[in-house]
Amino acid sequence: MHKWKGAIVLAGLLAAGAAIGRFYLRAPDFGHRIYRIGWFASPPFAVRGADGAPIGIAIDLVNQAARRRGIALQWILWKQSSEAALISKSVDLWPLITVTPARLKVLHISEPYLQNEHCLLVRDDKPYTRVEELATAKIGMANVAIDSVNLRKVLPFASPLPRTRIEDVVEDVCRGNSDGAFMDRFTAIAALLQQIDCSGHKLRWIPVPQVRSNLGVGSTFEFHTVADAIRQEIGVLAEEGKLARIFEQWGYMSGQDLASVESLLNARRREVRLISVTLIFALLLVLACWQTLRLTRERNRTRQTEAALLESQERYMQAQKLEGIGRLAGGVAHDFNNLLTVINGYSDLVYHQLPEPDPKRSQVDQIRKAGVRAAELTQQLLAFGRKQVGRPRPLNLNSVVEESEKMLRRLLCEDVELITRLDPSLGLVTADPVHVHQVLMNLVVNARDAMPNGGTLVIETANEPIDTRQASAQSEIRPGPAVRLSVSDTGMGMDEETRKNIFEPFYTTKGNKGNGLGLATVYGIVRQNQGWIDVSSDVGKGSRFRIYLPRIEGTDEPAPAAPSVAVQLSGSETVLVVEDQEEVRSFVVKALASHGYRVLQAAEGNQALTLAERHSGAIDVLLTDVVLPGMNGRELADRFRIGRPGTKVIYTSGYTQDLIAHRGVLYDDISYIPKPYTADQIAAKVREAIGKY
Repeated sequence: MHKWKGAIVLAGLLAAGAAIGRFYLRAPDFGHRIYRIGWFASPPFAVRGADGAPIGIAIDLVNQAARRRGIALQWILWKQSSEAALISKSVDLWPLITVTPARLKVLHISEPYLQNEHCLLVRDDKPYTRVEELATAKIGMANVAIDSVNLRKVLPFASPLPRTRIEDVVEDVCRGNSDGAFMDRFTAIAALLQQIDCSGHKLRWIPVPQVRSNLGVGSTFEFHTVADAIRQEIGVLAEEGKLARIFEQWGYMSGQDLASVESLLNARRREVRLISVTLIFALLLVLACWQTLRLTRERNRTRQTEAALLESQERYMQAQKLEGIGRLAGGVAHDFNNLLTVINGYSDLVYHQLPEPDPKRSQVDQIRKAGVRAAELTQQLLAFGRKQVGRPRPLNLNSVVEESEKMLRRLLCEDVELITRLDPSLGLVTADPVHVHQVLMNLVVNARDAMPNGGTLVIETANEPIDTRQASAQSEIRPGPAVRLSVSDTGMGMDEETRKNIFEPFYTTKGNKGNGLGLATVYGIVRQNQGWIDVSSDVGKGSRFRIYLPRIEGTDEPAPAAPSVAVQLSGSETVLVVEDQEEVRSFVVKALASHGYRVLQAAEGNQALTLAERHSGAIDVLLTDVVLPGMNGRELADRFRIGRPGTKVIYTSGYTQDLIAHRGVLYDDISYIPKPYTADQIAAKVREAIGKY
């Protein structure tokens, strides 16, 4: 479609130009009116013929042009000035009138068809040979309105001597009443030819080429079209080569003069043609510029589209890579948590069985601490892979920042200034406050490490909607109301390569000081909560992390009260443990048995159902792993409750695979304990499920 726009615009402009041309170039109809045209004797342009009718160069030209255009003329002899005749509307037209700015204000004059050069007539016995020699002389003239203006251009200090007739001006020169006569060259030639006696002297002229006058057809404003039509037709006569015949009748005009007149007559036509050609080229230039601009815009749009596509592909590949790493992290965490359950569980049992003086107790304690750190790493892996289980609720981020501020200040060095800017009108989000606290702590630690020489750390909250552009940059993000949590520092900053990789697990710029999971954890928690994280950074100027979470309506719900510590963990109830990992199952059986519980065990779901059918007594608690071969833990619990609806169910797993949670949010009826856990922790969970403390 775009490629036809230029052609459509060009066709429209050409059509408009053609219409305008037809309007202005159409031949006017002058009807049957007879137009009054004035004249007075001004040889060789207008003189009285033998029959009293006007003749002369201008008279003949205008008559022929008028006849060709169908214009009827009535010649009226006028003894005053042509200007006065037209202004008083005593006549409609004048055949030849000098063009001046002042006259154009009060009457109409066509384009010129004659051009006059001026000269000075002096007596042959006078010493004058150049114009400058008459600087202060007395100069006679007949056409005072025009000649006085032209005289001042060349002889500003000369004394003008005005006369009404050109014969009187020449007579003054012959008798010595004036030093010279100023007139146009054609009038001077006519005066010399008609001169009979000059008091025994001859006249000669001094050319004044720097003064030229243009003459056209004059008219009142009412009849300007008639004057212009006559002028146009004189131009046609020139094109047809018919001027020479008219000029030869008078013998005044040389070939050079004729060429000059023809050149003047054709100047307007050449100007029109030049303007037309210029307009065409201008139109083509505009069209070319417009086409170039369109192509440039199209090229820029193509480049932007290609850049956006490339960026989108890079984001997609990055997201796919992080998603793959997240799935791998979930699988690793599942298996690793099973191992840690055995390691941490048995080390905790052994630690509490050894007396304090025993040197092995401290060694076992080191194993316990290493196991705790390993469990924290698996939690970070689960957070990155968006496999963490939480209990989100309507939350005001300001409360999390305020509750964490004291602890965060303890994390920072004394030379790091912490500033909080919290929006009092901040909206609510749906999130687990523990997870938000984890995000905040990881970002603050990352900012602290980026400012080894001190600096400023700013935590801000604000209501800031996600627009369509931001949403299009992240396929999982929807535009709409959002809450922003930002953490900025004045530290070392990051280059572009580092910024692209900071959310990958185990990627670190801290060497042996970091495990590379802090920002990966932040990324996983934010994305698990349907959020978006944006990072901007410049080397040497610091970094800024902006987290956007969807805003919700509601009220900030207080955190549920923490359960009180159990008075005793022992019991005598029956617990069925379903766990496919033999080492984990063995540990759980021993841990619960050590607290007095009667424990049944099965390796998978069908075995557990068969065992329940054969067991004649009550089964108070079903403790099942979520991920089991053949039948998962949720299916097992549903089938188990058909026969034993009063049995309490506790789920446990290294990660849930969304069987008992949706996007990391536990279902309301679920009792869950994540791996790894100790003997006391699993016993406490069983007591919690039974409801006895």
